[in-house]
Amino acid sequence: MTETDSATHLAVFWDVENVHDDSDTHRTMTEAIHSLGTVDRMYAFADWDNRRELAEDLYSLGYDLVHIPSDTENAADYKMAAYIIDHLMHYSETTNYVLITGDGDFKLVLGALRQKGLQIWLISNPLITASDLFDLATKYTDIHSYRPSAIECRDPSECDASLMGSDEYRRIVAVKLQEAIRAVVDAGNKPGMGHVKHVMVSLNPDFNEILMGFSGWTEFLEWAESEGYVSLEGTLPGTLLTVPESVTPETVKIVNETKTAYETFVKLVEDRVDQGASTEIQALDEGLEESGVEYEDIGYQRMTDFVISAEKRGLVRVLAADEAGNPPTVIPHYTVEQLRDWFEANVERLFGPSVNVPKDIFLKKISEMLLENKATLKQLESCLERDDVRESYSAVLKASGIPYLPPYQQILLLALLGRGVECSDAIVRVNYELGPIGITLQCPA
Repeated sequence: MTETDSATHLAVFWDVENVHDDSDTHRTMTEAIHSLGTVDRMYAFADWDNRRELAEDLYSLGYDLVHIPSDTENAADYKMAAYIIDHLMHYSETTNYVLITGDGDFKLVLGALRQKGLQIWLISNPLITASDLFDLATKYTDIHSYRPSAIECRDPSECDASLMGSDEYRRIVAVKLQEAIRAVVDAGNKPGMGHVKHVMVSLNPDFNEILMGFSGWTEFLEWAESEGYVSLEGTLPGTLLTVPESVTPETVKIVNETKTAYETFVKLVEDRVDQGASTEIQALDEGLEESGVEYEDIGYQRMTDFVISAEKRGLVRVLAADEAGNPPTVIPHYTVEQLRDWFEANVERLFGPSVNVPKDIFLKKISEMLLENKATLKQLESCLERDDVRESYSAVLKASGIPYLPPYQQILLLALLGRGVECSDAIVRVNYELGPIGITLQCPA
């Protein structure tokens, strides 16, 4: 694929349930696809009843939305595969197929496209991508690479080369290599050399084996094996990487120090958000120093590298500088697993004994809501507990003639009311989410 080649024809097939990010990422990715040639068709597959805002965003970007009810297992995969085959039969001019997915169910489809001599551009999150797909794709891109950079990581070549080539730095990076291998295995995939490299770079954008003194990725892996950090099993191209069962005390020390550094950083961000204090990079750098954490000890020469690495691990999100010119800020990011744990611990107390923990798709939306409002779980919990907010919520239900709302919409309304949003504005937002289930709220007279 060459940039801006008018002779290149592409078709895009997006498994949205499997791979997606925020609207800015989607826009940047779509622009990158269009820059490579003529886009014949763009399809996006999902249960759009549960993703109405995302549906509007993707429709505005030119995607044809294919609705797949989420109660049918693998239905979206089957439908997307059928569309790909149909396109293959009717659009002979399409030479490049862009598949946005990490699902291993598409292995046979990618194989069929390769047999036809077609180019396959795979876009996904490498941490949850089936290993077989990397081998079949002719081009690969991490979707997170399209996320607009709120802070720029300076060129690694600007770093202290003597440090990057030191034994201590190499040992720290070898432990990060072990982390990447475990991430691939934990996702149920085979830790092939190529797959692990994609994950390693995704988690550690400052990683550069050349600046560490190696001729390339393979030599770095061979060194890591000679030092006992990994084992290479099998012959190329099927070589797999494994982590030894026994680890050295030094490795345990690096792992524990890294874990402590991230936990301290996340707690610092949460506390400062709760206190209404600055979460600019400089303020957080000073806070980390006061906490006794030295990011240099875990292999980062700059605070920006450490912050980006925390964001890559899904621990925080970095927000770009605002229109007033204020510097980038950091806010907490909550995973589906964290929110599920929080709900299981609090659902009966906050919502009553008959309410179930929301499905993962709604937990994800709650995570996105917290990001959008730059709020912490502690702040959300405070909104849900406040008597005045509960009274306003009950008044809306009474005026609307309904006894209760589903957990996600209930949380959304309570959070909006708790943040001082006018009732009329709050119910517009919540009614948008209630549309698919036929409930309409109204404010008290």
